[in-house]
Amino acid sequence: MNLELDQVVDMQVLSAESGAGKILIIEDSPEIALVYDHFCRKMNWDFDIASNGMEGMRKVLSAPNPYAVYLVDLVMPEQDGPSFIRDLKERDPNAIIIVQSSLEAPEKIIEVMKLGVFDYLVKPIKKEDFDRAITLAFQYNNLRAFQADVERSNRNVLKEQLDWLTYKESIRKSDENSLSLSTIKSLNTSFSQGSGIGAILSLLDLLKMGHQATENGALVSNEILNLLYASQDILRKQLGALSTILSLASEQAKMETILIGDLVHILTKRSEIFVPFLDRKDLKIRFSSSKSKESVKIQMDWLGIVFEELVLNAMKYSKKSTFIDVYFSKIDGYFCLAIKNVVTSSQELVDEENKEVLVTRPFYRLLPPVEEFSELERFGMGLGLTAVDMIVNKHRGIFNIHNVSDHTAASVEPCVMAEAFFPVVVSQSVY
Repeated sequence: MNLELDQVVDMQVLSAESGAGKILIIEDSPEIALVYDHFCRKMNWDFDIASNGMEGMRKVLSAPNPYAVYLVDLVMPEQDGPSFIRDLKERDPNAIIIVQSSLEAPEKIIEVMKLGVFDYLVKPIKKEDFDRAITLAFQYNNLRAFQADVERSNRNVLKEQLDWLTYKESIRKSDENSLSLSTIKSLNTSFSQGSGIGAILSLLDLLKMGHQATENGALVSNEILNLLYASQDILRKQLGALSTILSLASEQAKMETILIGDLVHILTKRSEIFVPFLDRKDLKIRFSSSKSKESVKIQMDWLGIVFEELVLNAMKYSKKSTFIDVYFSKIDGYFCLAIKNVVTSSQELVDEENKEVLVTRPFYRLLPPVEEFSELERFGMGLGLTAVDMIVNKHRGIFNIHNVSDHTAASVEPCVMAEAFFPVVVSQSVY
């Protein structure tokens, strides 16, 4: 389940029409080049072929757009594979290169992989191995491009949120009465929908109408009683969530400094609690990597709550048979945890007039309760994102959730992106 965005393992057919990009194949053998030509045409992939590194570099320099994937032979006349790879990496350090060679010596493979190649295929290459390697390379290219878009979007979101916080503080007092009324309305909706108080009242009405009086008491339906007991447990859990929220509000964060790389590893490992539940909607979770060597000051158990609530929220409202993508990045002095999920339709997540995120209001619901993952619920009654917002604020961070569009698939799909920004620790020089 714990897939990295740079290690995607699902075999999804990508074609030129899906925006996959173009392949440059560098192979000196006309016979083998003809085989690769056949493979690419069968998959409807756009490609160019060069017979050596020098010809390949001429195609690179004259191409209107960068190639998405390079398939490079190692042993060639005029300019061999390693020389071409070094020249290409100088021009494009992020080039996605698949090496293909008949050399099987481990030390040679290790030497080539150190050049920063994506994969190594040993000749003769079977069609299924060729298809799989190119497909994974295309997926990596698309996901990396989307992650770059996410980071650009996050910068804009961060600026907008900082501007909004400044404005919000200036009008806070005048809005107190309006916010209180909104909270009461949301609480009424939460009590009326789903399990808990609303369900208990409905079940008690059924008991009133359906019981049979006898000399020894009353006969009632076992089914209704069992539902009543289940609703009692849920109500107890909801009341516990209210207590937890109140405790969070009154506590001061106990901060510890942790490397971002270690934090990413901990959160990725923490996602294993969701594994048994993903099959209910045929979901998968993918993670980006992070090479940041900087640190953040956090309360680890609180940040764990933020991560779990955001993943759970994504699971509840995700379209079936889709990916939940988790991105880790550093943006303008903040560590950003971003979680994206595909939805069936976009919802109004923000009050456009006041530029306020609606779903962080206590008890606020845009959609009816989803009880498919009730075992994982720590907070009921629409309090999950309220807790997230509260914890992020206690870390002097910023939380935002908004609609985005995913252009990496064959068709554009509506998505929701939740982002939590935490200040990066500023290192102080010692003089």
